[in-house]
Amino acid sequence: MRRALVVVGGGEHARVVAETALAAGFEVLGFVAPEPAEGMTHDLGIPWLGRDDALEESREALAVLGVGAVRIEDKRQGLVERLEPAAGWATVVHPRAWVSPGAVLGAGTVVMARAMVQTRARIGAHCVINTGAIIEHDVDAGDFSIFGPGAVVGGGARVCTGALVGLGANVRDHRVVGAKALVGMGSIVVRDVEPGECVVGVPARVMERRE
Repeated sequence: MRRALVVVGGGEHARVVAETALAAGFEVLGFVAPEPAEGMTHDLGIPWLGRDDALEESREALAVLGVGAVRIEDKRQGLVERLEPAAGWATVVHPRAWVSPGAVLGAGTVVMARAMVQTRARIGAHCVINTGAIIEHDVDAGDFSIFGPGAVVGGGARVCTGALVGLGANVRDHRVVGAKALVGMGSIVVRDVEPGECVVGVPARVMERRE
């Protein structure tokens, strides 16, 4: 039996989430967003159900966040706190991803194609593990953390709540990326990153601190 799903959001990331859900065997009933989105309706044939309050009408459907970009972790968290899908939040894994049977994925997390989550990794709620990202063994990823395409996080590392590891960035094993920190695209993290820091480069260096 196919599981019914509604995507929250209608932008670029939402299209990827919707296609991932379709590949994973969900029946995507539609999407909720402030306004219609041609990419969802025209490209994928997924109807616009209305604004966020339309989610309440899909009582039997799970929901998943399709809102994802740099520095919007507070918005994503706010949506989750405000919306309460009756059937709960879906965990969506692309059939071409590898998730170890010994890993744990939180509600609302999305794992894209060719991503890998290794044994004893603990991924929190509403995380995004993008295309080709590698989460090694024993990694602890907090709620709302995002891993860009091709990012690699070494074994035993900890990525805290709301942090973002950018496209192609590497985090050395047993290092800590603090809450709401941002690891810039292509960076290599060899030391702990403090909460709110934005780091870039090889090796990564601090460029600014987020409030």
